[in-house]
Amino acid sequence: MKHISKYFAAAGLLASTAFAASTDPKEPIYIYFYAHVTDHVNLNVTEDRLRRVLPMIEKYRKERPDAHVSATILFSGAVSEALVERNSQTHIVDFVRDYIRRGIVEPGYDGADEPTYQHRPLLDFSNAQTAEDRWLMRAAADEKFLSEARDPLTGAPKPGMTGGLKKMQEVFGDAASVTGMTMWMNVLSGVASTRADTPEAELPDPHFSRPLRKPPVFLTGLKPDVGGDSELIQLFRRDNIAPIMSGIPDANPGFIPGFAHGRESFGREMSPIPETPPELFWQENVLRTSEASGTVRLVHANDGADAIKTAIGKADRSRIHVIHVELASDQNYLQPAFVKGSEFPPLKYAYNHPENPKLPQEALLPVAAVDAAYAKEDGLLKWFVEEFFPADSGSRAVSSTELMKMAVPSSGFSVSVAALRASLVDFLKAAGNNTTLPPVFRADGHYLSLADLFQVMTDAFAEFSRTGKLPESVKVVQVYGPVRLLTGHGPNEGEVSVASIARECAAIAGDLHDNSPGKIPKNAIPVSVKVDDIQMNPAQFLRLMAQAIINPSPDAKFPVKMTYEFTNSLILYPKLRPIGDAGFGWTLKPAPLATAPPMQAQR
Repeated sequence: MKHISKYFAAAGLLASTAFAASTDPKEPIYIYFYAHVTDHVNLNVTEDRLRRVLPMIEKYRKERPDAHVSATILFSGAVSEALVERNSQTHIVDFVRDYIRRGIVEPGYDGADEPTYQHRPLLDFSNAQTAEDRWLMRAAADEKFLSEARDPLTGAPKPGMTGGLKKMQEVFGDAASVTGMTMWMNVLSGVASTRADTPEAELPDPHFSRPLRKPPVFLTGLKPDVGGDSELIQLFRRDNIAPIMSGIPDANPGFIPGFAHGRESFGREMSPIPETPPELFWQENVLRTSEASGTVRLVHANDGADAIKTAIGKADRSRIHVIHVELASDQNYLQPAFVKGSEFPPLKYAYNHPENPKLPQEALLPVAAVDAAYAKEDGLLKWFVEEFFPADSGSRAVSSTELMKMAVPSSGFSVSVAALRASLVDFLKAAGNNTTLPPVFRADGHYLSLADLFQVMTDAFAEFSRTGKLPESVKVVQVYGPVRLLTGHGPNEGEVSVASIARECAAIAGDLHDNSPGKIPKNAIPVSVKVDDIQMNPAQFLRLMAQAIINPSPDAKFPVKMTYEFTNSLILYPKLRPIGDAGFGWTLKPAPLATAPPMQAQR
């Protein structure tokens, strides 16, 4: 795998050098502003945050329209419900909807703080024998998480009522962004299948998108299900929900070994050319945006303009970056001692004290200190629109919707077989005798994941089986990675003919286009493939198809080589999911952005 990484690192360096030429232009930096608004208990603070931050965003949007200042405001289902109940007195929902209607901000969803940290759907895998069992269990838990209403202090389900993402969208409209959907999994027998009786001090901190104030302590057998979310994506597609989603967080979500190195190295894998930000990538054909990627880290606006100047100064300007900036944090209102204490964040205090859940007065800052925090945020925005954006060609703010529009589509385009053949020569050369496949593939100017590559070659050989000829081009469609990854490298003997490969492709191609409803997706890469009585994993079959595309003579034969299903990208990707459940790794690929015309002209 080291050889593969070096090959693509060298390729990326050459591409960077070619793009830079003698002028060595700086690539744009895009600023992604957002705020988490999820406290459904301390509603005076929640309202004040909204009434301060939304006009501030509008002020700088009007001052410099070409800076595109906007923000994604992430609501929970519980806070959406609480604000609706309050609307007749304070008109806070009307206030927010007006800013959404006028395009100043976009609504999003954050599930991290839904009631409660202890009482929520838990993945009890003690009796789950297969990856398919775990898929169904995750899908059932996701279904509850998306729509289940719960008591705001105990978390007990409230039958017949709407909660979660469904409630948030009822109140504020379609979510442009979704985060905080992490479940907890029980991987050992004998561990309680409910968190209701588990001491909160023994549970990991749920605030993955915010800096951990103290190391979480794990209950034996219980850990966050960090990594893929294919089961959730299947539900989103069923319900026609298409948001941008959170990628890799700034803070380590549960003591993942080698987290910082993996995050940085994965960002490099996802940024082979200047137009591919290390903070963006495609997974399951859903655009993901990471809070950090090596030297680029999440910035808190209440740290002021100096913090973002430092962050930009550390960025590698040979490629585009997307820097996340959090606005209107609840910490603007809290005493430092409370923030560092055992009952931060405020909802943790509320869930621990349901009889008197609001923050005590001694936990809150005086108004003058709150004003000072927002003055720092105002100074940061002022520096952006008056100094940085005008001086830094192409740099500006981006909303969730703009990022989606700027990203080169992940599917729905066609790739010529001639271009595919030419790129596969380099792909196989990079693979050599390695037991893993290269993590990055590009043909006809498009990046293809392993799942995409498997699908287009399968379609090409299905046509070959019917007509005796390869088609001129093949369309890339949405497919899922394997539901289960086989951990072995498969057989290392025998050979198969092009004709046999084509027959097998004809047999499986139909399923890859079957997106009809089902508990487990039918359009997933098969768990295993059988060709001429040789049972092999799909990575081995992909390697054979690649050889056959280059030499499509029906009688040509190719040896079956041992090949693992995981790539370097999947190994680097920070995760706690079992590797056998990590079929999402087959869908990872870079997400190029269509850059501003001035940058293109320089090239």
